[in-house]
Amino acid sequence: MGNINKVKITYLKLKKKDGQDFIKFIKNNLNSKQIINQKFKILHEKDYILFPIFENQVLLDKITKILRNQNDFEIISKEGITNVKYKYKSLEEALEGIIPHKYSELIPKSYDIIGNIAVIEFDKYNHINDKEFNEYKKKIAKAIIEVNNNIKTVYEKKSQIKGEYRLRALAFLCGEDKSETIYKENGCVFKLDIKKTYFSPRLVFERRRITLSNIEENEVIIDMFAGVGTFSIQIAKNYNVKIHAFDLNPNAIKFLKKNIKINKLKGSITPYQMDIKHVLNPLNKVGTSLNHRADRIIMNLPEKSIDFIDISCYLMKKSGGVLHFYQISDKPNPLENTIKHLETHLSKFNWIIDKILNSKIVKSYSPTSELVVVDLKIKTLDY
Repeated sequence: MGNINKVKITYLKLKKKDGQDFIKFIKNNLNSKQIINQKFKILHEKDYILFPIFENQVLLDKITKILRNQNDFEIISKEGITNVKYKYKSLEEALEGIIPHKYSELIPKSYDIIGNIAVIEFDKYNHINDKEFNEYKKKIAKAIIEVNNNIKTVYEKKSQIKGEYRLRALAFLCGEDKSETIYKENGCVFKLDIKKTYFSPRLVFERRRITLSNIEENEVIIDMFAGVGTFSIQIAKNYNVKIHAFDLNPNAIKFLKKNIKINKLKGSITPYQMDIKHVLNPLNKVGTSLNHRADRIIMNLPEKSIDFIDISCYLMKKSGGVLHFYQISDKPNPLENTIKHLETHLSKFNWIIDKILNSKIVKSYSPTSELVVVDLKIKTLDY
């Protein structure tokens, strides 16, 4: 890829008649993958065959020893031709000779993969001018596609999650400029648009954990911030339950409806494109029908979940139910802080924590905060 075609590399030059014997010998006696540089093509020149080999003096000494009884071999330096069929094993390998070593810190250690789309994030490096920086970003994006067979598109994160729909700005870097994709997780299929809907592949284990919790048949479950249905679909696929899934974003609900159709579900999901706060309106028919009916509520809006505790109290059965509560909580002691925060807010509506089932840090959110989850049973003192 790129400038790698112009790199001079080391070749072993043999008579063509000896080429097959050489291949057989190194396969039987040495590690051919450590000798033959498969990133470059084997060349043919008249009566000779040229094998691209790694510039490793120990290996070169071994090869020379093996071939010492043959007069017709030579170690030469020559411009290499890239083997387009070669599959790079890592991003670092694909970018070797492409990104200057002094800028190797630009190569990301990880990136999000959503269906056939990769989303990458770069820190700004002040010692690189914008023109160079943009050039290197595109080369890195191209390498991501080369390393991953399934990746067709690479976008760059240009902002944090923001706005009422929890979206982030994305910039196209390489491949097909197409933000709609199909993502598979835990036996479910999700259609989504990464520019128009919120989605995080980093919660895959968390979604599986909730799905495998002690959910009982015929539970009434409310997914307060459902998005494209990543929690709801996985639960309904495994249990005969009734799920009411809310989201403010019309695009999220559009894809949720599609995902309900393409997944074989044991349970039912009823989607609502509305602000969940509207259920508190006495004239809201959805709210009155769900008042104190929920056995379980999922609150995955970590930046603002605490502001919706009054709604969870309005929807949860008075006899008690399970609340899966996500929050971004300050260090130190983020779990303790979250539980105290919950206790304070629940008490305003005469509800209490009956039992803490689980509490854990899901992932680091910033240098000063963590994304945490608390699973707990809550009940009203009025019951």
